[in-house]
Amino acid sequence: MNNALTKIATAQAAAGGRYPRFGRYLLEVEVIRTKEGFKGDSAIAELKVRESEPLAGGETPSRPGETVDYVENLSDQKKGGGGRFKSFLMTLVGADEYEFANPAALKKFFDERQAGTHLLIRCEVFPKQLPAKEGHAGKVISGYRWSHVEMNDEQLAQAEHARKASKLPALTDALA
Repeated sequence: MNNALTKIATAQAAAGGRYPRFGRYLLEVEVIRTKEGFKGDSAIAELKVRESEPLAGGETPSRPGETVDYVENLSDQKKGGGGRFKSFLMTLVGADEYEFANPAALKKFFDERQAGTHLLIRCEVFPKQLPAKEGHAGKVISGYRWSHVEMNDEQLAQAEHARKASKLPALTDALA
């Protein structure tokens, strides 16, 4: 079993490259994967922007058609990256935390089934001020608020067509 999947599965769910700029989005999952790197294990969702709008008085958001990455480092449990990525996956499919308590339940999102690919999710990316630390001003990072999209019949048909073109199993099989 992939060590990164174990870190996500055992993490407490938390609220919140080509990173999306601040804004509100409708996103389509292109691929979900893990990566072992210099700074440890990461979980990565590559997302295509379908719709975007700026936050009130904010900068220009990432444009429709752009691909953006949602990345969480999984190596330091105290920093909560695994919990935030678990929350993303739970929101994507409208699941409860107990359904994601086992690494085997997460595997379908990262292996060849790519259970989340072509599903839609809404997200608000907002500025999050970190507290000052050791005499240094706190920096501003991106916070993420995910919300589930209950896909209509047309959206589901589009997702299934795209999955078939990508040689992926049907959603019902991939999510089983």
